[in-house]
Amino acid sequence: MNVVFSNVNRKKNLLPLLLLVAGLLMSFHRPIFSLLSPAKLDLQIQHQPVIMPAVYKVYANENALSGKYSLFKMLITNNSNNTAQNVEVSFQIPNFIEWKSIAKFPVILSGQSVVVNCYPSFPDRIVDKTTSSKETVNIKVTGGNISEIDQDFGIDMKGRNDFLYSCLPADEIRTGADAFDNMGLLTCYVTPEDPIIKYYTQKIQEKILKGEAAFEGKDEKEGVRFLTGIYYATALSHMVYSGTSGVPAKIDDVSSLFQSIRLPREVITGKTGLCIELSLVYASIMMNAGMDPVIYLIPGHAYPGFKMNGHYYALEATGINGEGIGGVMSVDQAYQRGMKEANEFFQMYASGDSRYMILDVRDAISKGAVAMELKDDSYLRQKIDEIAQSFEADHQIANQPQNNAQQQNNDQQNNEQQNNDENQNNNENNNENNNDNNGGSTPNGYNLYKGTVTFAYPGSWRIHPRMAQSMPQLKHIVANANNTAYVEVYQFAGYNDAAQAVEAVQQYVSGLGGRLQYKTKAQNKTGYTLYSGQTFFNQGGINWIAAFKSSGNGVVGIAAGANLNTGAKYKTDVLNIINSLR
Repeated sequence: MNVVFSNVNRKKNLLPLLLLVAGLLMSFHRPIFSLLSPAKLDLQIQHQPVIMPAVYKVYANENALSGKYSLFKMLITNNSNNTAQNVEVSFQIPNFIEWKSIAKFPVILSGQSVVVNCYPSFPDRIVDKTTSSKETVNIKVTGGNISEIDQDFGIDMKGRNDFLYSCLPADEIRTGADAFDNMGLLTCYVTPEDPIIKYYTQKIQEKILKGEAAFEGKDEKEGVRFLTGIYYATALSHMVYSGTSGVPAKIDDVSSLFQSIRLPREVITGKTGLCIELSLVYASIMMNAGMDPVIYLIPGHAYPGFKMNGHYYALEATGINGEGIGGVMSVDQAYQRGMKEANEFFQMYASGDSRYMILDVRDAISKGAVAMELKDDSYLRQKIDEIAQSFEADHQIANQPQNNAQQQNNDQQNNEQQNNDENQNNNENNNENNNDNNGGSTPNGYNLYKGTVTFAYPGSWRIHPRMAQSMPQLKHIVANANNTAYVEVYQFAGYNDAAQAVEAVQQYVSGLGGRLQYKTKAQNKTGYTLYSGQTFFNQGGINWIAAFKSSGNGVVGIAAGANLNTGAKYKTDVLNIINSLR
């Protein structure tokens, strides 16, 4: 009896517990069921129109240019009533990237969407690819309670020289900014760390600039000298502008949005380039030298420059040889044309014309648009050595063709060597008479300037571009290291005689608040009228000797001198320059 009663009581005690468990099972029936039941995911994929090997480092960096250059973006939506568990996304590109996991989601709730961006790390060897090919991107989605999903898409992988100016669909390109949507990627072709670019820059500094340039002091004049030095080097090497439009000319010209762009090393050693390619060469060299290069982009054209101390400079790089923009130009003409173009550029830029864009190279690189890795190449170094030999050919000012034939005749007629043992105490008139007797020659240790006129100057002196405030007829300045002694080259188109030219200089100096006084000295056998004088400004004065003569449709000549406080130190150099004039 007691046993039966005890068993009955035990059952009564268990009944509430059983009811509680049953209730809990009923309450959690749907969540538990959903965890165990299969879920269904839908995928939507958007991908780049092409793969450009030159920008492979951008594809791998989710922070580069705000992450807009992922290989593909995938939207995963859980359209089922069940929660998807432990979802993982992987991808591969056969022959380039093995299977790699790019995203994991512990749960994707019913009705929830998640986004996956793929930033692939391509191997460095992708930059060895020079032709286009069709590649396949395979995508795999797996999970704890979903069926494996396999999708793929084909994509055109270009060669390393192929560049697409915009990844936007053709029917979405409506403005200039749209047509240049990929402009920031152009710096992937700026290669300052390329061993070949470094070697070429070194040759320019050694052979053209006569020493390494330094820009820590933000000397704008030095920056201009370096910019024009690059032009000088390309002209001396007989580089040719290809004469084909370098950037999209019209926003509705979809076919022009794609272009083959040679690497700077290929432009230099191949000695030919489009305007955009030449601009990338300049940017690479200036970047290697520590400058802040920029590239100006306008409809159908591009040209290089730099910024310093808040000021912008430019040069028309296409004026070397070939069908240049505006024809073949001297160094000075290319610089003046570039500055004129820059002035016009900023007017259009300020007006809001979206076709006018300026690429700040250093800024784009800081945002992740970095160049490809390039290996050293002994053959290309040899090509640079051959090119550098042209830098030493008398330092002839490039592209002054109008008087070349006459200059060659003068060179043949005036090859007598001047006696350099003359007594340095000879007075000025005796030296001028020697000029008549010797007919012009090159003293030892001097370089030969050959352009509008021909003369010799000390080997330690360097050629400088004229400054923006200089007289328009002033073409070049050759000066010593501290700019206390100089020779200026002039060309007065349409002038009738030497006196008219000197008077024009006098008026120009007066207009700047200075004072110029002079007297006529003599006329030598080569037709130059000699003048001696002084120029005074508030900050000091200059002693000088000038020589001018009529030539062709105008007057040409030089003025050589030194600062008043320099004393007689450079008197011999000045007289040697005048005596060497041909």
